[in-house]
Amino acid sequence: MDDEHLSDDLAAWACFRLDRLQPGYRVLHLFNSNGVISRGVLFVRIKKVVSVSK
Repeated sequence: MDDEHLSDDLAAWACFRLDRLQPGYRVLHLFNSNGVISRGVLFVRIKKVVSVSK
């Protein structure tokens, strides 16, 4: 059914630097294939864990 509504494979995209996202719940806005902000959003929980490798 998605093929009837979407003309290409890209529904939306987002690009964020992970080191800039603060811990906690965040709403990330998505962009369409032309780079224009769309109505799409992601609701995410950011949790960072630092690990030391040997």
